[in-house]
Amino acid sequence: MGGLFKESPVLAVLFIIPAFALAGIPPLSGFFAKFILIKAGFEGGHYLITGVALFVGLLTLYSMIKIWNEAFLKKMPEERRGAPTVKVRLKMIDILPSVILGSVTILMGIFASTVFDLTLQAAESLLDPVVYIESVMKGS
Repeated sequence: MGGLFKESPVLAVLFIIPAFALAGIPPLSGFFAKFILIKAGFEGGHYLITGVALFVGLLTLYSMIKIWNEAFLKKMPEERRGAPTVKVRLKMIDILPSVILGSVTILMGIFASTVFDLTLQAAESLLDPVVYIESVMKGS
């Protein structure tokens, strides 16, 4: 692999956004999820597992950057230079799912407190299903 950035810079961006979210880079969605877990780990006195979680986050970041560099920034291998190239022509319909998911990842990071509040409410209703049962029984 190599040289894909010149062929498709859009694909490069569509790869790096979820890769950084997976690694927990702010302001993407993965950052706040990791932050909440790390904070809870420190508050609970679980320093070893919190340290392991931080280390795994660094390894994830390292691997994502390494993969991105190999595929997009590295020079095209010599054996591919003389071969006929296949131009990657991405139509909007081909990349639309990735654009939507990348946008959601960014928006979930920006509006993390709102998303967190909604998920907290959902978790509380799962733990106490009385509200759900009452709303279903009223409708019948």
